[in-house]
Amino acid sequence: MTKIHTEEEWQRVLDLHKEGMLPRAIARLVGISEREVKHRCRMYDLTGTFQTVPRIGRPVDFNVKCAAVDDVVKKSLSCVLVCAKYDISRSAIKDWLSKFRQGGYKNLRDKKPGGSFPRMPKKKNIRAGAGELERLREENEYLKAEVAYLKKLKALDQEESAEMFGIGPRSFTN
Repeated sequence: MTKIHTEEEWQRVLDLHKEGMLPRAIARLVGISEREVKHRCRMYDLTGTFQTVPRIGRPVDFNVKCAAVDDVVKKSLSCVLVCAKYDISRSAIKDWLSKFRQGGYKNLRDKKPGGSFPRMPKKKNIRAGAGELERLREENEYLKAEVAYLKKLKALDQEESAEMFGIGPRSFTN
């Protein structure tokens, strides 16, 4: 994973580059990888602008892809120059070139529609129909009544047992 550097660090890199320091010395002084410093300095020399914030995940139009591929294939421009011209990454251009060589311009079109990532489907609330809901309510009432009846029976049974063994409130009245 690469470290995200602040704009101040990149501004210092640019200032040192303008003073004439070599990328290796700048990288050691600032603490940024030499490869990154070389790439950004080369882009600055080509375009005159210094990119301080990485641009990741930008969608690129089909026409821009075709123009970039044409510049490399037909005009024989280097990937670095095309990167600078269209403000895109080297890996994107290399990817487009391989797709172009495999199947022409039609392979440069995005096969998947853009947008969000596929998500797991949400659980659907299964609502019982009106008849089913009514049946469940009736069954619930019946079960409550049955529980109440069984509690009453249990209480009566305990009362009888207490009378037989002479325990409880009724044993004193005999």
